[in-house]
Amino acid sequence: MEAVSQLINLPLLLSSAIGFGIMLWVLQKFLWKPVLGIIDERRESIETAFAEVDQAREEVAQLKAEYEAKLKQINAEAQAKLQEAIDRGNQAADELKAAAEESREKLLQKTHEDIEREKEKAIAELRNQAVDLSFAIARKVTRDGLDRERHDQLVNSFINDLKELN
Repeated sequence: MEAVSQLINLPLLLSSAIGFGIMLWVLQKFLWKPVLGIIDERRESIETAFAEVDQAREEVAQLKAEYEAKLKQINAEAQAKLQEAIDRGNQAADELKAAAEESREKLLQKTHEDIEREKEKAIAELRNQAVDLSFAIARKVTRDGLDRERHDQLVNSFINDLKELN
Protein backbone atom coordinates (compact mmCIF):
# COMPACT_ATOMS: atom_id res chain seq x y z
CA MET A 1 0.00 0.00 0.00
CA GLU A 2 2.81 2.19 0.62
CA ALA A 3 3.76 1.82 -2.95
CA VAL A 4 0.28 2.82 -3.93
CA SER A 5 0.34 5.80 -1.56
CA GLN A 6 3.65 6.91 -3.01
CA LEU A 7 2.13 6.76 -6.47
CA ILE A 8 -0.96 8.67 -5.38
CA ASN A 9 -0.34 12.13 -4.12
CA LEU A 10 -3.36 12.86 -1.98
CA PRO A 11 -3.13 16.66 -1.92
CA LEU A 12 -2.72 16.68 -5.67
CA LEU A 13 -5.61 14.29 -6.11
CA LEU A 14 -7.78 16.32 -3.80
CA SER A 15 -6.91 19.63 -5.48
CA SER A 16 -7.52 18.07 -8.92
CA ALA A 17 -10.91 16.74 -7.78
CA ILE A 18 -11.89 20.12 -6.33
CA GLY A 19 -10.67 21.90 -9.49
CA PHE A 20 -12.58 19.43 -11.62
CA GLY A 21 -15.72 19.96 -9.53
CA ILE A 22 -15.38 23.75 -9.75
CA MET A 23 -14.79 23.50 -13.46
CA LEU A 24 -17.90 21.29 -13.83
CA TRP A 25 -19.92 23.75 -11.78
CA VAL A 26 -18.67 26.73 -13.86
CA LEU A 27 -19.28 24.84 -17.11
CA GLN A 28 -22.73 23.81 -16.00
CA LYS A 29 -23.59 27.28 -14.77
CA PHE A 30 -22.19 29.34 -17.63
CA LEU A 31 -21.81 27.01 -20.58
CA TRP A 32 -24.10 23.97 -20.41
CA LYS A 33 -27.29 25.83 -19.58
CA PRO A 34 -26.88 28.38 -22.42
CA VAL A 35 -25.69 25.65 -24.82
CA LEU A 36 -28.58 23.39 -23.77
CA GLY A 37 -30.93 26.38 -24.13
CA ILE A 38 -29.61 27.04 -27.63
CA ILE A 39 -29.91 23.34 -28.45
CA ASP A 40 -33.48 23.27 -27.08
CA GLU A 41 -34.37 26.38 -29.09
CA ARG A 42 -32.86 24.84 -32.21
CA ARG A 43 -34.72 21.57 -31.59
CA GLU A 44 -37.97 23.47 -31.11
CA SER A 45 -37.38 25.54 -34.28
CA ILE A 46 -36.62 22.35 -36.22
CA GLU A 47 -39.75 20.68 -34.83
CA THR A 48 -41.75 23.80 -35.72
CA ALA A 49 -40.26 23.79 -39.21
CA PHE A 50 -41.12 20.09 -39.60
CA ALA A 51 -44.65 20.78 -38.37
CA GLU A 52 -44.96 23.66 -40.86
CA VAL A 53 -43.60 21.46 -43.64
CA ASP A 54 -46.07 18.71 -42.73
CA GLN A 55 -48.90 21.25 -42.62
CA ALA A 56 -47.79 22.68 -45.97
CA ARG A 57 -47.68 19.15 -47.43
CA GLU A 58 -51.19 18.50 -46.18
CA GLU A 59 -52.37 21.81 -47.66
CA VAL A 60 -50.65 21.02 -50.95
CA ALA A 61 -52.21 17.55 -50.98
CA GLN A 62 -55.61 19.05 -50.22
CA LEU A 63 -55.20 21.72 -52.93
CA LYS A 64 -54.02 19.07 -55.36
CA ALA A 65 -57.08 16.95 -54.60
CA GLU A 66 -59.35 20.00 -55.01
CA TYR A 67 -57.70 20.95 -58.31
CA GLU A 68 -57.93 17.39 -59.59
CA ALA A 69 -61.61 17.29 -58.63
CA LYS A 70 -62.18 20.64 -60.37
CA LEU A 71 -60.24 19.44 -63.40
CA LYS A 72 -62.34 16.27 -63.57
CA GLN A 73 -65.50 18.37 -63.27
CA ILE A 74 -64.31 20.75 -65.99
CA ASN A 75 -63.38 17.81 -68.23
CA ALA A 76 -66.78 16.21 -67.62
CA GLU A 77 -68.56 19.48 -68.42
CA ALA A 78 -66.44 19.98 -71.54
CA GLN A 79 -67.14 16.41 -72.65
CA ALA A 80 -70.87 16.92 -72.03
CA LYS A 81 -70.86 20.18 -74.01
CA LEU A 82 -68.88 18.55 -76.81
CA GLN A 83 -71.31 15.63 -76.95
CA GLU A 84 -74.23 18.06 -76.92
CA ALA A 85 -72.70 19.98 -79.83
CA ILE A 86 -72.11 16.72 -81.71
CA ASP A 87 -75.71 15.68 -81.10
CA ARG A 88 -77.00 19.06 -82.29
CA GLY A 89 -74.79 18.81 -85.37
CA ASN A 90 -76.04 15.31 -86.13
CA GLN A 91 -79.63 16.45 -85.64
CA ALA A 92 -79.10 19.43 -87.95
CA ALA A 93 -77.48 17.15 -90.54
CA ASP A 94 -80.42 14.73 -90.30
CA GLU A 95 -82.87 17.61 -90.70
CA LEU A 96 -80.95 18.89 -93.73
CA LYS A 97 -80.90 15.41 -95.25
CA ALA A 98 -84.64 15.05 -94.68
CA ALA A 99 -85.33 18.48 -96.19
CA ALA A 100 -83.10 17.71 -99.18
CA GLU A 101 -84.80 14.35 -99.67
CA GLU A 102 -88.22 15.98 -99.47
CA SER A 103 -87.15 18.67 -101.94
CA ARG A 104 -85.73 16.03 -104.27
CA GLU A 105 -88.96 14.03 -104.08
CA LYS A 106 -91.05 17.14 -104.85
CA LEU A 107 -88.80 18.06 -107.76
CA LEU A 108 -88.92 14.50 -109.08
CA GLN A 109 -92.71 14.44 -108.77
CA LYS A 110 -93.00 17.81 -110.52
CA THR A 111 -90.67 16.63 -113.28
CA HIS A 112 -92.74 13.47 -113.78
CA GLU A 113 -95.89 15.56 -113.90
CA ASP A 114 -94.32 17.96 -116.42
CA ILE A 115 -93.16 15.05 -118.58
CA GLU A 116 -96.60 13.44 -118.41
CA ARG A 117 -98.26 16.76 -119.33
CA GLU A 118 -95.89 17.26 -122.28
CA LYS A 119 -96.48 13.67 -123.36
CA GLU A 120 -100.24 14.21 -123.26
CA LYS A 121 -99.84 17.46 -125.24
CA ALA A 122 -97.71 15.66 -127.82
CA ILE A 123 -100.24 12.82 -128.08
CA ALA A 124 -103.08 15.33 -128.46
CA GLU A 125 -101.07 17.18 -131.11
CA LEU A 126 -100.41 13.92 -132.96
CA ARG A 127 -104.10 13.03 -132.75
CA ASN A 128 -105.04 16.40 -134.14
CA GLN A 129 -102.51 16.00 -136.92
CA ALA A 130 -103.73 12.45 -137.58
CA VAL A 131 -107.32 13.70 -137.74
CA ASP A 132 -106.31 16.55 -140.04
CA LEU A 133 -104.39 14.08 -142.14
CA SER A 134 -107.32 11.70 -142.25
CA PHE A 135 -109.62 14.51 -143.36
CA ALA A 136 -107.13 15.57 -145.99
CA ILE A 137 -106.83 11.98 -147.24
CA ALA A 138 -110.57 11.55 -147.25
CA ARG A 139 -110.98 14.79 -149.25
CA LYS A 140 -108.39 13.79 -151.81
CA VAL A 141 -109.77 10.28 -152.08
CA THR A 142 -113.30 11.49 -152.59
CA ARG A 143 -112.20 14.18 -155.01
CA ASP A 144 -109.68 12.20 -157.08
CA GLY A 145 -110.80 8.64 -156.82
CA LEU A 146 -108.35 6.03 -155.57
CA ASP A 147 -106.53 3.20 -157.27
CA ARG A 148 -103.58 1.22 -155.99
CA GLU A 149 -100.92 3.41 -157.52
CA ARG A 150 -102.63 6.59 -156.44
CA HIS A 151 -103.08 5.16 -152.95
CA ASP A 152 -99.30 4.49 -152.64
CA GLN A 153 -98.51 8.01 -153.85
CA LEU A 154 -100.83 9.57 -151.29
CA VAL A 155 -99.38 7.51 -148.44
CA ASN A 156 -95.82 8.43 -149.45
CA SER A 157 -96.80 12.07 -149.81
CA PHE A 158 -98.35 12.15 -146.35
CA ILE A 159 -95.37 10.37 -144.83
CA ASN A 160 -93.09 13.00 -146.36
CA ASP A 161 -95.37 15.74 -145.04
CA LEU A 162 -95.15 14.21 -141.54
CA LYS A 163 -91.37 14.10 -141.75
CA GLU A 164 -91.28 17.77 -142.65
CA LEU A 165 -93.49 18.62 -139.67
CA ASN A 166 -91.08 16.99 -137.26
